[in-house]
Amino acid sequence: MKKIALSLILSITLIASSIMIPGLHQEAGAREKVLRIGMAKEPAKLNPVLIPGIYGEAVAGNIFDTLVSFKEDSSMPVPCLASSWEITEDGREYTFHLRKDIQFHNGDAMTARDVKFTIEAIMDPANASPSKEFFEPVEKIEIKDDYTVKIHLATPYSPMMLALGSHTAGIMPSDHVKKVGMDKFDSHPVGTGAFIFVEWLPDERIVLKKNPRYFIAEPAIDKVIFRPIPKPEVMAAEIESGGIDMAQNLLPQDVKRFGNNDRLNVMTIPGLGNSYLGFSHGKLPFSDIRFRKAVYHAVPFDAAIKGIWQGVGERAYTWIPQGVFPHDTEYMKSMALEHDRAKAKVYFDELKKEGILKEGFEFSIYTSQNPHRVKLATAVATELRKYNIKARVESLEWGTLFPILKDNPGCYIMGWGSVPDPDRWTYKIFHSTSTMNFSKYSVPEIDKALELGRTLVNVKQRGEQYIKVMRRALAQDYIHIPLVFQNVTIVTGNNVEGFTPSPQDYFHLVTEKRNVILN
Repeated sequence: MKKIALSLILSITLIASSIMIPGLHQEAGAREKVLRIGMAKEPAKLNPVLIPGIYGEAVAGNIFDTLVSFKEDSSMPVPCLASSWEITEDGREYTFHLRKDIQFHNGDAMTARDVKFTIEAIMDPANASPSKEFFEPVEKIEIKDDYTVKIHLATPYSPMMLALGSHTAGIMPSDHVKKVGMDKFDSHPVGTGAFIFVEWLPDERIVLKKNPRYFIAEPAIDKVIFRPIPKPEVMAAEIESGGIDMAQNLLPQDVKRFGNNDRLNVMTIPGLGNSYLGFSHGKLPFSDIRFRKAVYHAVPFDAAIKGIWQGVGERAYTWIPQGVFPHDTEYMKSMALEHDRAKAKVYFDELKKEGILKEGFEFSIYTSQNPHRVKLATAVATELRKYNIKARVESLEWGTLFPILKDNPGCYIMGWGSVPDPDRWTYKIFHSTSTMNFSKYSVPEIDKALELGRTLVNVKQRGEQYIKVMRRALAQDYIHIPLVFQNVTIVTGNNVEGFTPSPQDYFHLVTEKRNVILN
C-alpha cells in the first residue's frame, strides 16, 4: 500500500514538474500555424548570388532582405535594411545608411561589411552569378563605417536601385559564407528575413520557420512549407482537397471552376511575365532568318494561344509588357507575321533547295514543365510535320534545362519575368554577353543601345533605345516570336488572410504593409 502511494506521489510530482518546465509541453489548445504553398517548379538555387529564376527568388525573398524593398510597389523603393540613402546629382555615388538593429538568423550582426561582401560576390566572375550583368557599372564599394556603405559607379546607371532591391541581391552574412563556402550556403541559406531556413528535401519540400526577431514584424505564421508540384492537375487536386493552402500556375478550366468554390479564393492580376519562342542566332538552320519566318508563318499562333491560355494570358507582339515603358505595341503588332502556309512553304522549299534544310529534318524544341509552354511547343511541332520537319518536344526540369539552354539549343520556348524597368526586360535576354541570352544573339547595334539605355536618365531618351532593340530583334531579325503576356493567378484556401499576388509571381508573406495570417 505504501509502495502504491509513493508511486502515485512521484507520478503527480513529475507531471507537475513537467508542466512547470518551459517548452516541454505545448500550451493547451495551441496549434502551430503551418502555411503550405504549392510551387509549379522547384527552385534551382537559394543562394541569392546563384539564383537563376523566379522560383528561387520567390522562396529567397522570405529568407533574405535587401537594402531597399520593392515588395509592395515594384516602381518605388522603400527602406529595408537601409533606413535611408543619398544619390549624388551625377548619379554615380549611392550612400546607404543601414539599420543598426539587424541580426542574421545565426546571430551575427548585419553591417556594411556584409553589404560589400554580397555585392562583390555577385560581381566576382568566379561565382558566375546570373545577376552579374546588373552590377557591371559598379566601380567600387566603400565602407564608411559599420553602418554606412557607399557604392561608386563608373557611369550613371538608372536601374541601380532595382538591382539592389532584387531578391537576387539579398544580403548574406560574410563571415558565415566565407566559412562554409558558396555552394554549401546554397543548401543551408542564412539571411535576415522573416523566415529561417530549416530543411530542403529535393523534389519534396523546402521548410522555413518564423523569425521571431524580424525587424518589420513577428510573422503571424509559424512555419512555411514550399512543395514543388509541377503537374497542374495535381496542384488543383491538392488545393481542392486541402493538401495545400496556396496554389499557382493552374489550368484555366480549374481556375474557372474554383471561382465557384466557397472554400477557395481566386486572385488574378496582370503579371510581369511572358512566354516566347526562341531560335539560335548561330546554328543552322535556325540562324537563317528564312527558317524563323517560315516557322512564324507556319503556326497559327493567335488561335493556339487563345486555346491554350484561355484568358489567363494575352497575345504578345513585343517583349516589354504594358505598364513598363516604352510603349510600342501598335508598331510591333503591325510587324507580326500572319499565319500563311503558302509563304511558309516557299521559305522551307528555298532552304531545302539550297541544302540548308534537309528533307525530314529533326530537331528538339526545349521547354520547361510549364503546361502552357509544353502545349504550345506541341502545337508548333504538329504544324511543322506538314512540311516534313520533325520536331520533338523535350520538357525538362529547370536543373537539367538550364545547361542545355546555355549551350546553343537551336529552338526553345521559355519565359521571362522581371520588375517594371526596360533594362531588366532586355539586357539579360538580348545583350551578347548575357548568360540568359540563350539564342546567342550578337548584334553590335543592339549591345550599344542596351548599354546606352542604362546610362541615360531621361525617360524618353531611354525609351528610344529600347524601341530600337525591340524593332531590330523582333520585327527585323525575328530572333524570338513573342507569344503571351501572362496574368498571375493565385488560389488560396479561405484560411489564408492578407495575401496579395505579386506581378512577378512571388510569395511576399511579411512586408511593411502585410503580415499573412493563417486561420
